[in-house]
Amino acid sequence: MRTILFDFDGTVADTLPLIFTAFRSTFQQFLHRRYADEEIVAMFGPTETGILQAMIPPDQVEQALDHFFRVYAEGHRHVHNPAEIALMLDRLREAGIVMGIVTGKGRRSADISLQAWGLARYFDVVITGDDVSRPKPDPEGILAAMERLGARAEQTLYVGDSDADVLAGRAAALVTVGVDWLPVTQKAGRFQPEPDYLFTDPGAFADWVLG
Repeated sequence: MRTILFDFDGTVADTLPLIFTAFRSTFQQFLHRRYADEEIVAMFGPTETGILQAMIPPDQVEQALDHFFRVYAEGHRHVHNPAEIALMLDRLREAGIVMGIVTGKGRRSADISLQAWGLARYFDVVITGDDVSRPKPDPEGILAAMERLGARAEQTLYVGDSDADVLAGRAAALVTVGVDWLPVTQKAGRFQPEPDYLFTDPGAFADWVLG
């Protein structure tokens, strides 16, 4: 393989707990209701902005967005991405693998995490939910990333932690890899449909790619 495209949250970034905390705080502040993690996951698809625009009264959306991103950014001060992820990315980069991100999260939150945890240097392209009109499981974002990188389907993997990732990768005619190697993921290794491959350890994934 020459190109690997990754999902972001729950795949190369342990950001799902930060997302849950930021949404829960925002909903409590503006809707006066506590949402469980599962309820928040069920909202995924649109960007954070899209979710809040759908949930929060229109006259409070801007305040809610400011609150959400403030809580989300502050969370990075107390949580560090697992070292195993950086080691995997280092090995792949050193071997000449071209890497990119295709995520449903918005550009603002993606940039917060990429910069806070020093991940931006690994990726030659980052496609966010703000860059597409149709979120995963539509393959629009994956196809856009491949076009920018000049990548061929038969030489590209798509790696993610959700059913939408598997479906989007299949729709783009890619080999799909499901992962369950971070403390919090969307599917906890239980995918429907099943990916072509499943890994629970980033080092084992790097071994497989480079073997």
